[in-house]
Amino acid sequence: MANGQSGVFVGGAGLVWRRQRVLWWVFVVNLVLASFAARTITSRVAPVLNHSLASIPLLVQGFHVSAMDELGGPPAEYLTVGPTPVYYSVIFFFFMLLATGGVLEAYWRDSNPTTGEFFQSGGSYFWRFFRLVIFLLLVLIPVGIVAAATRGIGNVIDEKSISPFPWVWFELGSVLLVIFLLMSVRLWFDMAEIIAVAESETRSRKCLRRGAKVVWHNFGSLFWLYFRISFVGWLVFAAGMHIWVHHVGHASITKSLLVSQLIVLFWLGARFWQRASETLWYKNYLSRQESESVAPSPYEPSLVASAR
Repeated sequence: MANGQSGVFVGGAGLVWRRQRVLWWVFVVNLVLASFAARTITSRVAPVLNHSLASIPLLVQGFHVSAMDELGGPPAEYLTVGPTPVYYSVIFFFFMLLATGGVLEAYWRDSNPTTGEFFQSGGSYFWRFFRLVIFLLLVLIPVGIVAAATRGIGNVIDEKSISPFPWVWFELGSVLLVIFLLMSVRLWFDMAEIIAVAESETRSRKCLRRGAKVVWHNFGSLFWLYFRISFVGWLVFAAGMHIWVHHVGHASITKSLLVSQLIVLFWLGARFWQRASETLWYKNYLSRQESESVAPSPYEPSLVASAR
């Protein structure tokens, strides 16, 4: 089992590398939409900062909270641009919902689809995945209730306890609990999407039932696989942020853009790595199920001997 998990862990990264075209598709779309969203902010801020000597030490050569607060406050509220940047986030969300079917299809078949085949596969699964998103929002409601309840309990502990340590440890435990629940729910819906693609299942609730069954009976191996890739993603993200903040000059726009986009690229790659590894795991799972179903019973030889 350990060798199998290691093979899936590394094999998922290899699958993403071989089919990296789908990753670049998503990265380019994200970059274009992010540039449009940033332009709406810079168009309002640039006329002020371009003619202000105070912006050089406070914002160009560093980051000053009070300066940002003044830009966002009245009377002009230069950083307040309305809901326009949110629209680009919504566009990216629906694009990812469309692209997920093509991504999983490419990983399941280990193929390099053309652009037309990629979006055709995404379109065929779009409404199934959209229904899964609605179910996901419903399932996240209890998780939100747990998070709110732990926050309320933490406030009571903070008020009644003389020492701050009980509150600190309770907050740490509650945060880890909520993260664990969120990761488990995400893993469940990931498997439901993979089942929809692998078995061409059109009924979302059946995908969820089968996904829940698969995750429940194999939770240890699946969660460990999901957690390891998440840990690598967060580790590289933290290292990239450290390099960006401490080793890249604030005035070096080119270097800042390069480092920030490398962080985004790896972050997307880590998510694709999870999907690829989960797909390979499910392939192995179906192979084990099939081999067990056709394996001869240990009682068959004795039955044949007695018949003779």
